[in-house]
Amino acid sequence: MLDQGVWAEVKVGGEHLRLFSERSAQGVQASVYNVNAKNWIAPSESVDDIEQGKDRAAAHAGAYLCNAGQLELPPLEWKKSRSA
Repeated sequence: MLDQGVWAEVKVGGEHLRLFSERSAQGVQASVYNVNAKNWIAPSESVDDIEQGKDRAAAHAGAYLCNAGQLELPPLEWKKSRSA
């Protein structure tokens, strides 16, 4: 069950990603999901806190976009996640 977290959505150059930084029973984790391909670019990675998770998810998304077509990560608008 999700205790706390944030997520952001990125749509650029035909790419559609969702970035997550969440605290659950497994601890705090960061991840990035490719909505178009329906797969995880960066599956759950353990981090120290929500802020570090945001940084790690942004880094993974930025690297993916660069490799996907020299695209740049736009400014992110983080939203609170809803608990399950």
